[in-house]
Amino acid sequence: MHPSDLGSGVMLFDVLDVRFDEIPGPALSLEVLAAVDRVWDEMVPANPTLFDGPVVLCSDFRQISPHLEVSWSRATYRYRTVRQIRAAPALSSVFVCVLQPALDGRLLVGHMSASTSSPGVIQFPGGNLEPPPPPGQEITTTALRRHAAAELTEETGIAAAPDELTL
Repeated sequence: MHPSDLGSGVMLFDVLDVRFDEIPGPALSLEVLAAVDRVWDEMVPANPTLFDGPVVLCSDFRQISPHLEVSWSRATYRYRTVRQIRAAPALSSVFVCVLQPALDGRLLVGHMSASTSSPGVIQFPGGNLEPPPPPGQEITTTALRRHAAAELTEETGIAAAPDELTL
């Protein structure tokens, strides 16, 4: 099975489930780490509600039919600033979102809150995946569903059981 290319860098993978493998965090140079702190320190006064909470970075993914295997590591929200630093390695977080249809077929969207790095941006309900406590616990598709259901409730007030959500 090959991913379907939809253009514009969007791809769909035909997979039965996702398997996650925790690996050590990214090795960033002292210069990049200093730049991360500098960019974060500039962002916080502009948006004092920013929270440097835990997130899961997506290190790599590969399709091993019929599964998608994702390598991940623990980090904090400030690591998202790496994307703004020239010559820094590419880092991506694991993000869940919910495409919640209304009864008339429209999709529910919302504005990102003031406590995010992009206040007011329109997006589907969702958020960066947080590492599972305690350390060493695995991320599973069940965990993704739980996180997506929590984000849907937190952002919209719509309660859905995690097992009602599909990958």
